[in-house]
Amino acid sequence: MTIYLNVPFAQKDHAKTLGARWDPQARKWYIPEELHAQSANFSLWLTDSPPQAANQATIPSYQQSVQASSTPSDFFAAATQQPEPVLENAYPAQLEAKGKSLAALLQQVQQVLWQQFPGAQWVVAEVSNLSERRGHLYLELSETDENGRTIANAKGMIWQKQAIYIQQKFLQETQMPLAAGQKLLMLCEIKFHAQFGLSLEIQEIDSRFSLGELAQKVRQIRARLQQEGLYARNQQVPLADDFFNIAVIAPPNAAGLGDFQADAMLLQELNLCRFHYFYSSFQGAKVESEFLAAFTAVREQHLHDPFDALVIIRGGGATLDLQQLNQYSLAQQIATLSLPVLTGIGHERDNTILDEVAHSRFDTPSKVIHFIWQQILTQASTAQQNWQNIRQTSESILYGHEKQIENLWRSVEQSSQRQIHHWRQATVLPYQQLQQQAMHRLEQDKQMLTWLQQQIMQLSTQRLSEVKQDLIVLDKQITQHSLASLRMQQQQIKDWMALILNAGPNVQIARGFAVVANQKGATVTSKAQAVCENSLTLTFKDGSLLVHVATTDNEENYESR
Repeated sequence: MTIYLNVPFAQKDHAKTLGARWDPQARKWYIPEELHAQSANFSLWLTDSPPQAANQATIPSYQQSVQASSTPSDFFAAATQQPEPVLENAYPAQLEAKGKSLAALLQQVQQVLWQQFPGAQWVVAEVSNLSERRGHLYLELSETDENGRTIANAKGMIWQKQAIYIQQKFLQETQMPLAAGQKLLMLCEIKFHAQFGLSLEIQEIDSRFSLGELAQKVRQIRARLQQEGLYARNQQVPLADDFFNIAVIAPPNAAGLGDFQADAMLLQELNLCRFHYFYSSFQGAKVESEFLAAFTAVREQHLHDPFDALVIIRGGGATLDLQQLNQYSLAQQIATLSLPVLTGIGHERDNTILDEVAHSRFDTPSKVIHFIWQQILTQASTAQQNWQNIRQTSESILYGHEKQIENLWRSVEQSSQRQIHHWRQATVLPYQQLQQQAMHRLEQDKQMLTWLQQQIMQLSTQRLSEVKQDLIVLDKQITQHSLASLRMQQQQIKDWMALILNAGPNVQIARGFAVVANQKGATVTSKAQAVCENSLTLTFKDGSLLVHVATTDNEENYESR
């Protein structure tokens, strides 16, 4: 039987603390079945309070003794009293006298817990694991000490009828769904089952505590950065007067990134500013590692292609999603960066530690690119104004110099005319004198040239006559020498011809010599050649003789015909 309660809205938290539950279908609070025995605690909201005797009748004698106790020690003392048998004939009689069954012991523990914690309790724990089965949520709760060691574990559950309500409320208030890794303040009923052990049945979650825990984490990071002297370091980095090369860290395919790039592209197409994009997750387990990798890439590229600023943008999202950016390692990277960092993470009222340590913080990515536009436009306007000032000043100075030059030119022109007139007058007489001297000198030079010409003609004529006589003598000598040489050469030729004619074979034959030839007509000049022939021809002055060659052991014999 379900016992419903008439709980005013202002008293719902009090009823929830005592253990009352909400029935979303009936839209009423009710007393859980396990708390029917303590219905007197809810008498304020009962329409008809049940009689105490009826309730007491349903409680075993050892439970009544526990209820009568007023302190925890009394509760556990009463719980250790010998209870009435829970399961008849479950154990032999001799064992009953020695001890109690495990079921009985655990049932006593259950009764003690009900008495000690009759209603729901607010519990702080961290969700180490969260799973869903058939609409029910099952949580693994834990608590760790300062060294990160686990000092307590418990199971928790949220039944289906409460799960949807609690999840929607938590999401609406924190903009983040329930997930593992969160530290929660939960209103829990302590449940103990002989088979399944201790568990916590969660009735409510206070989202304000979760937000407070995250704020405490930010305070700790801020204090550490301030202690290390890093908190305001990036704000002391001078901001460039103009932007030409900017690094951007953003999540890929983010809506805010698209808005940012739309305006940045115009600057890039106009060759006013270049943008280099480095991508990182802003949610999930890889936020820290991908962010650190992006910072490393920015630092490396900055060495050979210096940036004027680093922009970090996100563009929308849940408020608690920002908490994943509240990491000391990320803030430390920004604080130690030699570039001014501009953040536009996408919230007007909520800050992250990255916004605090950055040089400048903007609400949205659009405001960041608007600031860059304004900075470039301001510098362009300033440059244009400076150009106008320079132009006007230079034109004024140039006009003044032109006037001075014009006055100086007039002065120089007048002075030069006076000087010319003066020197013209002063140079007339010297000019006339120089002219007369030049004419006289020219006349003298002309006479000298005439005399020199005559001397040259006389000397050249005399020299030519002498050379002519010399040539005549040389001609005669050459002719005589040539004739003598010719006669001598003719005589030598005759002598050589006579010699040649006297050296011929006919001449030698006439002198008594003979010419020996073989059958082919070739002259034989040695015995060795003659031995090789069968016959030889001997030519004498008066005729030829054919001879045959005969050989013996000692010498060759010749036979003539």
